[in-house]
Amino acid sequence: LVDCFDVADCLGTPACPAANNDECVVAVDIGPIVGTGTYSAIMDSTSASLGADPLPTITCPVMGAFDNDIWFSFTPDVDMVAEIHTCDPTGWDTDLAIYEDTTNDCTAMTAIGCSGDATVLTGCQAFYSHIQFVEVSAGVSYKIRVGSWAAGTNGIGLLTVNLVIPTAEICNNGVDDDLD
Repeated sequence: LVDCFDVADCLGTPACPAANNDECVVAVDIGPIVGTGTYSAIMDSTSASLGADPLPTITCPVMGAFDNDIWFSFTPDVDMVAEIHTCDPTGWDTDLAIYEDTTNDCTAMTAIGCSGDATVLTGCQAFYSHIQFVEVSAGVSYKIRVGSWAAGTNGIGLLTVNLVIPTAEICNNGVDDDLD
C-alpha cells in the first residue's frame, strides 16, 4: 500500500495512479439512459490531474481553475432536457461543463453549458455547480467535465443528471411545464 498523497512523509514513493476518467476519451458512462429519470455517478478526483482537454470557450458564471478534472458521458435515447449538478453535502467546490460530442471521440466537442457556483438547490455543499435546461438529443453523446474550482484541490461526491421531457404549458397549475 502506497500513501501517495502524503508527499512530506512519502517522497520518492510511486505516484498515485491516475483517475480512470481523467481525460475525455476515457469518460465514465453514466448510462444506459433509458427515458426520463435521475441518473448519478460517484465523482472521485483525488487522483486526477488537470487534463489536456481545452477549457470551455463559453462564458461561465463564477468559473474557477477546473483543476483535477474528471469526465463522464451519457447518450439519451429520446430528445430531453437535462439538469446536471454536483450538489452533495459531503462534496467539494466544483466547476462543471457539458459538451455535445457529435463524433463521440472528444475531437469535435461544443460546450453547451457550464457553472462554477450555484445557489438554486438546498442541502448542498457551500459551493456546488448546477446547469439547468440544457436540451439534449437522442443518439448524441454528451460529455460532462467536473473539476475543482481552486487549483490543487480535489474531492469525492455525487454527480446527478436529471432528464425530463417538457410538456405543454398549463397556465393555471403553478408549474413551469414546458421548462422555459
